[in-house]
Amino acid sequence: MKKYICNECGGEFSKNQLDSELLIDGESFCKDCASSLMEAGRDSVDPDHNFDSYEDWDENGR
Repeated sequence: MKKYICNECGGEFSKNQLDSELLIDGESFCKDCASSLMEAGRDSVDPDHNFDSYEDWDENGR
């Protein structure tokens, strides 16, 4: 079975243990690292969690 290396943590994972959306873009991130990176991105864009979605940010963001 082919193993993939997570670009974030360096661990070896099977294809079903990787974030499928990022894998399509050619990036290999395990599901835990992908989730952590997404949360960090959300916190960076909206640290106070005032917006329900990115659509709110587009309409009301500054």
